[in-house]
Amino acid sequence: MYQVLTVMLILIALGVVLRLFRLFPEGTAAILNRFVLYISFPCLVFRSLQPTPIEKSFWRIPPLAFTVISLIFIASYYWGKSFLKLSANSSASFAMGAAFGNTAFLGYPFVMALLGEKALPPAIFFDQMGNFLAVYSVGVAFCVYSKNHRFSFSSLWEILKLPPFLAFLIALLLNGVEIPSILMETINRLAGTTVPVIMVAIGLSLSIKHVSHHWVPILYASVIKLAALPLLFLLFTKIILFEPLSRQVIILQSATPTLMSSIALASLYDLDTNLSSSIIFVTTVISFASLPLWSLLFSHF
Repeated sequence: MYQVLTVMLILIALGVVLRLFRLFPEGTAAILNRFVLYISFPCLVFRSLQPTPIEKSFWRIPPLAFTVISLIFIASYYWGKSFLKLSANSSASFAMGAAFGNTAFLGYPFVMALLGEKALPPAIFFDQMGNFLAVYSVGVAFCVYSKNHRFSFSSLWEILKLPPFLAFLIALLLNGVEIPSILMETINRLAGTTVPVIMVAIGLSLSIKHVSHHWVPILYASVIKLAALPLLFLLFTKIILFEPLSRQVIILQSATPTLMSSIALASLYDLDTNLSSSIIFVTTVISFASLPLWSLLFSHF
């Protein structure tokens, strides 16, 4: 496990070095993320789900994930406004940092590193139909409200245009169907690039620049995201009685650092991008210690 995590850290460090020495042009991280989003990531989703029998228990994951993540987001938004005295724009950035996890770009590699590829199907259900739907429904609605002072769920339909979600639906429709070997080999090759490209892109994106100016909301968001949220899922999955593998996946996915694309949403809706990038940086760094700890803690419950 730790050997795989060490390799991931080395790849992230490579991205940091490339950024510090400016060996790649500015905007390389965005290009790499676009490659992953539109090509390699959908291939990984398809490869993991299409040949794998879909267990009925997987369908129990999305309602729990969506409900808990959405409630944490809403509570964090209003807590940021009332307790931390943040503006509406900063409160939305704070809530995204506290609730929305990097369940795909970082969650999948961590799940594979800690539990193996057999754990990817439940991880995909948590990501695509839990975290993902919460981001683009409740999250986007509050982002729109913070910018325009009115609620709108129209962006929910944008989900259907995104390649990972389309790959998810196609994999369900073609589940167990024989796929031509040359096509499947191509998909496998592209899927294999996902983790290393993601890790390098994360290293290219990390920045410590604005952390000192927002340390109070960053501290609270980090505690909520990396400790309180997985603790809630730990308790709920104990009560609802999920299968051991699915339960461990749920906890690991809930303990992932803040969603990288939350800064894109913050930029799109004129929110506090400095706060968003700072929370992403801090939670991502801490998660390399906290995620293995959650994996160890799970074994005692």
